[in-house]
Amino acid sequence: METIGSSEILEVLGPIWTKKPETARRILQRLTVIFDWAKTAGHYGAENPANGVTRALPKVDRRPEHMAALPWQEVPKLICELKEKDGTAARLVEWVIYTAARSVEARLATWDEIEGNVWTVPADRMKRGREHRVPLCKPALGVLERVKLLNPDLVFPSRQRRAGATDDQPLSINAGTSLLKRMGYGHITLHGFRSSFRDWCNEAANANREVAEAALSHAIGNSVEQAYSRSDLFERRRTLMDAWGGFCSGDSGDVVELVRGA
Repeated sequence: METIGSSEILEVLGPIWTKKPETARRILQRLTVIFDWAKTAGHYGAENPANGVTRALPKVDRRPEHMAALPWQEVPKLICELKEKDGTAARLVEWVIYTAARSVEARLATWDEIEGNVWTVPADRMKRGREHRVPLCKPALGVLERVKLLNPDLVFPSRQRRAGATDDQPLSINAGTSLLKRMGYGHITLHGFRSSFRDWCNEAANANREVAEAALSHAIGNSVEQAYSRSDLFERRRTLMDAWGGFCSGDSGDVVELVRGA
């Protein structure tokens, strides 16, 4: 380990720094922690070789990547097709759509997170590190009815068990995307349904921006505004998610309009 220096760190990071910046950033974080521990424990005598290496790497374009999304007008058609599918992956995709949740939040859902018509996603699974309450619309509750007997702990369990695993496993990270591809929707991603929902909020529901952003668990306003904002706008979000569920399932016509500020 003593022979590893900054040049070796750069050799690892260089090929992926601009091609896979998020992966490279995480690797650098892990290496920094490892060498900090090694130095503290007396296993590495020099300075942490991961420190300062970014100065020798090219600048990365930080513009956000937009996930391929299905136009909101086409979501009800997809929902109809999903309802005809019996697999757990189809229920997962429906759940992602109805809740506007991220894939990892949905895949790892457990029954003890759900109470009545509220799903509480724990902080350690949220991107912002804050617990997030999701009001469940009627179609989302219908999804739960179809999977409730599959597993006592996991909402979306996998039928396959990894070699050596002693407990049940959630659906794989690719389960939903693979299903969409087989259905002819290989051009979109699970994460893209959050964009479908957000576009629907803007273009069809006339939804209040703060409520729509809160439904996606996005931070609103600057740091001062966030510090003074104690409400998660839950009841207003419930109205919005009920309307979204109605639209997706075809129970409320083609367009639902919500009054801003309601």
